[in-house]
Amino acid sequence: MLKEIYDEPESIRLTVKAGEKKLQKVVRTLKGIGFQRIFLVGCGSSYYSGIAGKYFIEKFAKIHSSSVPALEFVKYASTVVGAESLVICVSQSGETIETLKALRKAKEKGAYVLSLTNNGKSSLARETDLAIQTSAGTEIGPGTKTVVTQMMLLFDLALTMAGEIGKLPRERASCIISTLANEVPKTIARVLRSKDGCMRALARKYKDMRDIYIVGSGPCFPCALQVSNLIKETALIHAEAFSVEEFRHGPMEILDLDSIFIAINPLGSGRTSLLKLIERVKKIGSKVISLAGERDLDTRRLSDEFISMPRNFDEWQASFLYLPILQLFAYYLAIERNIDPDNFRNIRKTWTSE
Repeated sequence: MLKEIYDEPESIRLTVKAGEKKLQKVVRTLKGIGFQRIFLVGCGSSYYSGIAGKYFIEKFAKIHSSSVPALEFVKYASTVVGAESLVICVSQSGETIETLKALRKAKEKGAYVLSLTNNGKSSLARETDLAIQTSAGTEIGPGTKTVVTQMMLLFDLALTMAGEIGKLPRERASCIISTLANEVPKTIARVLRSKDGCMRALARKYKDMRDIYIVGSGPCFPCALQVSNLIKETALIHAEAFSVEEFRHGPMEILDLDSIFIAINPLGSGRTSLLKLIERVKKIGSKVISLAGERDLDTRRLSDEFISMPRNFDEWQASFLYLPILQLFAYYLAIERNIDPDNFRNIRKTWTSE
């Protein structure tokens, strides 16, 4: 798992480079279809990537989108799917049984289907109308580099769509994507090296906590979902993710001294609301770990532990570029608790049967 986290800068670079021309071709094809609505379907971390994709597409391309768990799509959401729908099936392996069922249901309903997978030879890639692929390489441990590249490729897809249909200047969209390919991998590599010791120290300090709550606003909510899922899988600690506003409506009542509150707080629309929530959490007595831009003095002041991140990551890029550091935290929580994060007890890397 640790090696695969450190693979992420190169995986990001390769995925952006390989995807640039491919995405342009895919988006031009999709433009000719004239779809009016997008469904993103997947399971587990791929479903959470789909939630991020919904935020990206609605923000940049201004197309109504829904993210649905694959089997929920098959049984319920597919009743409103038709020829005017684009269904994006997201799966790291491309062999997840529920996602394949969703693909086949979408085709049955007459929808156009695009797949996003890390395996270009998979069943999913073969059966869809169009396929795009991450370049994360083989992943043996829990979802880390495949998750980051999935989310980033959906970000690139949304930007490319926006540029093609005139919702964003093409030059602006290309500039953002080029920065992801050329500058971001070096930045992430530097951040991983500089924060490794800090994340291990935090894991050692908080390894015996009973509950971990991760909170993010808007596009950072799916980032929180990814982290909570990874902590459960690797460190076997109860972890839950919430959007900022929802945390006040019930979950905050069970916070106590055995809880950690992790705030994902880059610059963006939800920053002020999350600062107010951190203040409330501090009054309860729970420990607060925050990730925010390095010059965010307000978040630093309110937090027990402050992890400074590059200030040029806004909430849209932070939604996936804050993930590697939090993956390090999950990894070291497992190590400090004497748990092998690469060996699952009750789940599988890929579910190919029900």
